[in-house]
Amino acid sequence: MANHMTQTSSQTDNYKAELSESIEQLYQMFAKYPLDPAMDGSPVYQKLMLDRWNQTLAAKPLRELSVEDLTTYHFKAMTTWGGVNDFKHFLPRLFELLSELPMDFDEWVTLDKLNYGNYKNWPDNEKTVIHRFLLAFWKKLLTEESADIDAGFAGYFSAIANVYSDFGQLLQIWLAADKQCSSYRLAAFVSGAQKKVLEKQVLPGYEDMPQQGKLFREWLRSPAVLNKLKQTVPSAAAPYIDWELIPVIRQLEQGL
Repeated sequence: MANHMTQTSSQTDNYKAELSESIEQLYQMFAKYPLDPAMDGSPVYQKLMLDRWNQTLAAKPLRELSVEDLTTYHFKAMTTWGGVNDFKHFLPRLFELLSELPMDFDEWVTLDKLNYGNYKNWPDNEKTVIHRFLLAFWKKLLTEESADIDAGFAGYFSAIANVYSDFGQLLQIWLAADKQCSSYRLAAFVSGAQKKVLEKQVLPGYEDMPQQGKLFREWLRSPAVLNKLKQTVPSAAAPYIDWELIPVIRQLEQGL
């Protein structure tokens, strides 16, 4: 068990290389899906508007499309603009940009497109590279010192939990992460979602997740996780987090 924990921690520390490699694998895997420069859209869109949107996406190579170029598409993909194969064409760039934590990308919307496109029925090799990306991105969120991650962590965690097939693996990696910021982000998440997580036993997101919520609460009550919470120290972003955790820990320990 100790060797496994050490291995997982070491893997977490290598998140930059893993993330870079996983993004390149996405480009390679989904390169077989070509750009359609005339994607269909909902009939509510005027033709001139749809033509302009399509022209924007076709004006640059995929890897050079910016957040601004893709903002409209990332909201409308498959629901009212283009189909599944079109989304697969843009997926590598969408996920690469998402991993850079852009202000104008909604993390839940971007990742939930996988569920909308029924990705769990996609070919196994496509699912494999997507899972590699999600795990590498998750490790970045647990490891990198960043005020942007601190501010948006709850949203990213929920968005990944909503699509990744093995929620327990996400929690295992979180427990093994030994950077102080991973403990702080755990404490801040639990403190901020105390009522939903501890009382309603759901994981909050755009849509509450009861199955993940029950697993999360059980995981929180394990001795190793309780210890991780108790070792959390205040930070500039949350100077009173240790005091805020007192009722959380007390509630978790009830009945143990």
